[in-house]
Amino acid sequence: MERDADRTSELPDEGSLAAQARTATLRLVADVGRVGPLVHGRGVVGRPVPVRAPAPPTSSGPSGSSGGPAAGVSTWFVPVTTGDRLAGFALVDVETSPPPADRADAREPAARIRRWSTFQRHEGDLESCPPALLWTDPPTITATAVAAVGAPDGVVTGEPTLTWERTPEHLVWEVTVGGRSVHVAGSSAWPA
Repeated sequence: MERDADRTSELPDEGSLAAQARTATLRLVADVGRVGPLVHGRGVVGRPVPVRAPAPPTSSGPSGSSGGPAAGVSTWFVPVTTGDRLAGFALVDVETSPPPADRADAREPAARIRRWSTFQRHEGDLESCPPALLWTDPPTITATAVAAVGAPDGVVTGEPTLTWERTPEHLVWEVTVGGRSVHVAGSSAWPA
């Protein structure tokens, strides 16, 4: 017989939250009325990336460096590509809610599309969409940051962290280059 003390009450891990964000985005892409015919027919939903809250100005280290793996993560950036272009992305809120009364051993993640953004200037336009690597490939993002500050070859860099600048709607990658934080958005980069 299972006792209350034997039940797990852990929050979902980052992997299960990412899976919920991806599932919500797949449902979004299936709705031609919300994303348009190009994304609906040819869009590929990519790997969700957690959007971490910026580090407080007084803390040391890159943003998202405190807490456990899912600490402070409730929003996910989910890229949608067409070929080698980033057609758009979904920002997905994934939060855990208390379990239903009949299931006291788990918390259920709930995903909701906060925002769908497309880089297309008009339906079917892929020319205005950036190369996907600029937003989805950590080595490319790091190289953009290193080039922006003119750092020498072999400079020590940190892992890119997706965060925001000023408001949660202004997404940027934050990369530590030689001990300095650099923000990267597509092909643009600047000191944080």
